[in-house]
Amino acid sequence: MTEKMYKAMSPYAPIIHRHKVATWYIRALRKARWMRNAYQRPKNLTITTVSTYPKKSLFEQSLTYLGITDYIVLNEPFRGPYRNTLKVQWILNYLNSRECKTKYLLYCDARDAILKDDPQLVLSLFKNTGKKLIFNSTSTKRALNCMRDKWRWMREIAPLKGRYLNAGAFIGEVSFIKKVLKKTMEYIDPDELEIRSSIADCDQLPEFPKGTSDQVILRYIFDQFYPDMDIDYGNRIFYRN
Repeated sequence: MTEKMYKAMSPYAPIIHRHKVATWYIRALRKARWMRNAYQRPKNLTITTVSTYPKKSLFEQSLTYLGITDYIVLNEPFRGPYRNTLKVQWILNYLNSRECKTKYLLYCDARDAILKDDPQLVLSLFKNTGKKLIFNSTSTKRALNCMRDKWRWMREIAPLKGRYLNAGAFIGEVSFIKKVLKKTMEYIDPDELEIRSSIADCDQLPEFPKGTSDQVILRYIFDQFYPDMDIDYGNRIFYRN
């Protein structure tokens, strides 16, 4: 995709969660010098990410440029390769530690997301939904073939067809996030070193959604927490294709 095409897309959401678009926007942010140190973290919002990278991630770079330095990077010792179920454990451990003193928490993946606007706007857009937890949305249908009844339900309640939960970015009330992640952990084995996000043969996982990614598990339990938990169908908070 060319730079002109990125400009034509002009995602209006304050958070971009797509690597190619995010990397273009981080360059644009740096050229817009009036954006440097333009914002502060709202006092009632914790901003966090999970990173195992030795240097500042893309998300951290965007926060720092905008003047937000009091964000939280979660990282714990782990065995084997990194898998995205670890972030569920680490976020939940952080929230259970009571180190989080705010009512709201914003999480974004480190490697492919950026903040490009005022985090107060992110919080205001979330509050306007009347929900307790909002996840990013995507068009990807991974593993929905293994939960067809739930897939049918998702299509029935969706105000915009073809959008499904993406676990790479979310904002919500801390107390409610803890409930959702605690339920998610029921399907996660901390010692399991290999997980699947796409499943061609559902019979390969007789205890489905155990053995899958955090995103698949969250899709599976979505109906248990709806309508308090929902997704950003219209990309108003999070931009994702």
